[in-house]
Amino acid sequence: METKKVRLTDDILKGVSYTAKMEGVDESSALSKLLKLGVMWYATNLYKLGKITLAEAAELSNVSLRKMMDILEEQGIKGNVTLKQQMKAIDHARKL
Repeated sequence: METKKVRLTDDILKGVSYTAKMEGVDESSALSKLLKLGVMWYATNLYKLGKITLAEAAELSNVSLRKMMDILEEQGIKGNVTLKQQMKAIDHARKL
C-alpha cells in the first residue's frame, strides 16, 4: 500500500467524519472506503457512456466481471454491447 498526501476541503472532511461515525471505523478507513466508492462510480459512469469496456470497468474497480455486471444491474445501467458485436462474438465462439 502506498501513502499519498492530499488536501481535503471542509465539506469532504465532514463527509469523512460522518462516514467514520456511521460505519464505526476510523477516519482513514472511512476515507479509503469513500475513495473506492468514487473510483467505482467513475468506472460505472465511463462504462455507461461507452468509453470503457465491461472488463476495463471491472479492472478499474478491482472486482470480478460477474461482480461488475451485478453492480451495473443494481444501478440500472444497461450493457453497451451492440447486436453486431454480440453476433461477432457468437460467430467467433462457434469457430473455437
